[in-house]
Parts: sequence; structure tokens; C-alpha cells
Amino acid sequence: MSLKTETSQYSSKSSKYSTVLNFQKSDDGTMGPCDYFNYNFRTKPYLYAVLKPLVKLFLRIGWRYSVEGKENIPKKTNLIFMPNHVSHFDSFLVGSYYPYTPIGIADEKLFNNKLFALFAKNINAFPVRKGTKSLDIVKYAISRVNRGDSMLWFPEGQRHKNPRENKLNPGKLGSGMIAHAIKAPIVPVFISGAEFAMGVGRALTMGAGPRAIRIKVKFGKPVYLDDLRNLPASKDTSQKVVDRIMADIEKLRPEGPYMVQKAFKKKKKR
Repeated sequence: MSLKTETSQYSSKSSKYSTVLNFQKSDDGTMGPCDYFNYNFRTKPYLYAVLKPLVKLFLRIGWRYSVEGKENIPKKTNLIFMPNHVSHFDSFLVGSYYPYTPIGIADEKLFNNKLFALFAKNINAFPVRKGTKSLDIVKYAISRVNRGDSMLWFPEGQRHKNPRENKLNPGKLGSGMIAHAIKAPIVPVFISGAEFAMGVGRALTMGAGPRAIRIKVKFGKPVYLDDLRNLPASKDTSQKVVDRIMADIEKLRPEGPYMVQKAFKKKKKR
């Protein structure tokens, strides 16, 4: 069975602000294992800087939002934030307290919406195919950070299927590969409460009313992995690295029954 390359609907006449998604498609029309992105995608970070103060205000009004460990965020570019992932809200929760604009990723299906695609491009986000087996996204992330950019990367790969349990999923090997290959610190982050505000399959909510839901973001001290840098690149090394990072994220978990929240109105008894 031969393979041929097709270009998706994401292609644009303007190469300056376009992304080209190439698939390896077999003659019978099925997708093969070689799907990959050719990242000819240009983002513009300016809107992100304008939105940050508005996002902070929105968070303060809508939820009991608190942040710990802001002093642990390096005052420079060239780093990777690695938080747990419980809601669509997470990128804004992490990025709103960083003085620069990190690169982010979003599910490529969302880019079918032209308004979302325009918005994402202007907050420095680019598309990635969910569940792809290709390492192109990993190599791309490594090259961008090693060139001096900052990035927001979820080491679990996707949001929790049962986010209200807020149990960490195992970290992906690709996340360990990135952390091992980059020449930059990793900042672990733990997010709690956002799963009530916008969990998987749920619309954005303030719960029983404004500030009914407690959302907390805790930044840990930068992780440099000095003892693992000299290990040869391999699956075993990537696993050790991502396990270390997930352990550092887990250490930031708030103490106490933070999941017990009066987040939703009780149904009236008839």
C-alpha cells in the first residue's frame, strides 16, 4: 500500500500566518501512523500581554483565586512551565503571572473554528494533533525553548478524565524527552479547584455564585535535573525525567480537603 501526502484545510495563501498540517494518507483513504505537523505557523504574542490584567481581574471577581510561589518564577525567558491539567482554564491560570508570553499548544480540532484560530494565534498558541504518535511536536518544542523561548507544556498530555479526583496521570515520555533535551529550567505547577470551574465536558461556571469556587495555583522552585542531564537519551531516561517532574508537581498539592467545595447550588426539594 503506497502513501501519498495531503495538505489539510489549515493551509493558507499567506505563509506568514499559516500552519500546514500534512498527513500521510494511504490509497484506501485511511490515516496512517506517520501523521505529522509541518510547523509553518506564526504567532503574535501582543494580545496576550493586553489580556493578562483583564484575566486577573476576571479571576478575582468570579472565583476565590489565589497564587503561591510567584517568587519561584525566574524573571527571564527560556523556561518551561509544567502544570497538572484539569481544565481549559489552566493556561490562563499559569500564564497570567508570568511577565512574558509563553508558547502554548491547543488541540488542532479547535482550530476549525476561525474565531478560535485567530484568538489562539494572537495569544502565542499553535495546533497539535491530539494522540499523535509523531515526535515532531516534541522536537519542535525543544528547538523553540533552546532558542530562548518560554513554553507552557502539560506533561500529562491531556486533561484528566475524572478531573474532580485531581489525581495526577502518569507523565508522557515525550514530556520527559523535552525536559531532558532543553537547556532551561522546568517550573512545576499544581492547579486545584479549576476542575470545578471548567472541568472536562462542562461549561465555564462560577458555581453557586461569584467566588463560590476556590481556585489555587502553586508554583514550585525551578527544576534543573542536573543529575540526569548526562544520561544518554533513551526511553528509560525520558521515563526517569518525567517521573521526577510529576513527583515535583505532586509535592505542591495543597494540604487539607480542598476538593470539598460548595461549588453548585443544591436542588430544591419538591
